[in-house]
Amino acid sequence: MSKHNVVKLWALGTTLGMLGCAHPHIAAPAPTPYQMPVPATVALDDVPNATDAPVGTQAQQLNSTVTKVTVYSDRARVTRQASTEISNESAVFAFRGLPGWVDDASVRVSASEGRIVDVRVDRSFLAKSEDAAQRTAEAQHKELTQHLAALGDELAVLEAQKNQIEAIKAFSLEKIGKDTTIGDVSVESYSDVLTFISDALRSTAKARRAVQRKIGEVTPEFQASERTLAELASLLQLEQTTVLVTLQSSRPTPSTVELTYMMPGAAWEPTHELRANTKDAESVEVLSFAVVTQTSGEDWSDAALSFSTQSSTEAVRIPELNALVLGDTHSATRVLKTKHASFTRAQQAFKGQNELWNRVHHKRSATSESFEATYQSNLEYLAVVQSKTVRIFDSLKDRGTTAHFNALAAPSVRGDGHPVRMRIGASRLKSHHKLIAVPEQSLNAARSLQMLNSTGQSLLPGKVALYQDGSFLGVTEIDFIADGEEFSVFLSVADHIKMSRKLDRKQSALVRGKRNKMQVGFIVTVENLSSEPTTFRLADRIPVSENKEIRVDRVRISDGAKPNRQGLLHWDLTLAPKERREFRVSYQVEYPALLVLEAKRRRDSAPASSSKPARRKSYRIDEQLLHLEDML
Repeated sequence: MSKHNVVKLWALGTTLGMLGCAHPHIAAPAPTPYQMPVPATVALDDVPNATDAPVGTQAQQLNSTVTKVTVYSDRARVTRQASTEISNESAVFAFRGLPGWVDDASVRVSASEGRIVDVRVDRSFLAKSEDAAQRTAEAQHKELTQHLAALGDELAVLEAQKNQIEAIKAFSLEKIGKDTTIGDVSVESYSDVLTFISDALRSTAKARRAVQRKIGEVTPEFQASERTLAELASLLQLEQTTVLVTLQSSRPTPSTVELTYMMPGAAWEPTHELRANTKDAESVEVLSFAVVTQTSGEDWSDAALSFSTQSSTEAVRIPELNALVLGDTHSATRVLKTKHASFTRAQQAFKGQNELWNRVHHKRSATSESFEATYQSNLEYLAVVQSKTVRIFDSLKDRGTTAHFNALAAPSVRGDGHPVRMRIGASRLKSHHKLIAVPEQSLNAARSLQMLNSTGQSLLPGKVALYQDGSFLGVTEIDFIADGEEFSVFLSVADHIKMSRKLDRKQSALVRGKRNKMQVGFIVTVENLSSEPTTFRLADRIPVSENKEIRVDRVRISDGAKPNRQGLLHWDLTLAPKERREFRVSYQVEYPALLVLEAKRRRDSAPASSSKPARRKSYRIDEQLLHLEDML
């Protein structure tokens, strides 16, 4: 046999042999394990519907809708209605598919006709391990896993084949080099070997690309199967609530059944708009809104919404005084205790299951990552609103008042935490424009609106968006304003009034001793920069001592103005165009030196800040005196 045939047979035999056993010097690579992605979204249609599985004996499904919702600072009271037929035989009806965080103790049921025999709250998991959807998902995932494993095995075989051909190539090159040295080489044999190796490499590469393409086609389906299986596994721990109602009537008759319950995951905050118009300077439009956000797990579509500042857990009772006893006493005061165990369980269920419930029931079209970001953002906003409104509404207790508002429309409120603003009040109030200048606080004179709350309802604490002739001016805030109460709102800055307030150093001095004596004088100037007369109120103040060790005297005020009992000074001025006026205020304060030293030690021991903080206006007399000393 010629050397040419020997080489061809050797190459062919080696190539075929690699299918049976590995080359002695080449190890086939192990297939790489596939990494599974994080679970994403599964459609509700793909999971068993809990309403298909009866809870209780022969319970008839009630198709209910949300008709009324009252939102509190940290929860909501939801009312559902359903219509059914009842007879003289008792029958069990079921409100199914409610979230697992319904507060059991808050459940109330009423019926327009018939008698309510029994009400019971049951809970079940949204999915079971033996459900058809679970078995189908597991079978599909197993089939796809085996398919990917087979493709991985095929890829490993092709990789081994490629390595074997590369080994043949290296051997052939070595052998041809030796044959060339001894002069025993055939051009035809060399060409055949190269053709064989090239064809084998091309064929292997083509087969590898085909297998990789199949893996790319199967992988998305495998990932979706993996996510579905993971979410179905999560649904095994996702609870739903079912309220079972037993009804009976003396005769067959239609009846409307109403279910009311409390649940966490809802909050609201009041906001306002004030719209002024220069063409009608004597009235303004005041609009009040409720901004509601909820992740309760249910959408509120076309329901009658109302909003309350009342605590949903505190009992309302007639105010009464107990005996004021000084000293030791064994008498005990009755304290009304509210059981929170039921709602605490509801809150814990809400925290643990709300995210998955929203993902399943709202059939998100976005990616899992997008849903996570949106949900977390809405949930954080809900927490901020709850914290703020709980604090604000608690402060209303000091005035012994609560307020209740109805939405003027019935917009839909999604259960994913997306905030919705709805109007709860709209009135036109008579207003009086007033300019106020307080140079000690600000060198900008303020335009304000003086009004009487004649809206027929309270105005709650919150932000007020200001508009003048349709243009947005800025945002201010108001406190609680009862119906019939006067109030004022900042409107804008009066730029044409120029002000200054400077220390008169010629009339100011500090004499230190066991008791310090501080003489202080200020020069206040105001100027009308406009071409029209301007009327405004200028305000300043002098210290008022409520400490017998601090004495204020030698008070001198220009223009004969006199301070009131609080030490406040007011000048009602009208300045002609370009007119400038000056006012002087001076006084002497005598006080113990130790009083200010204690305030200085307190200030020096405070932690230093990297940035210069805004000066905080203090109400402590020693800190006010220290501030005056610093100016001298």
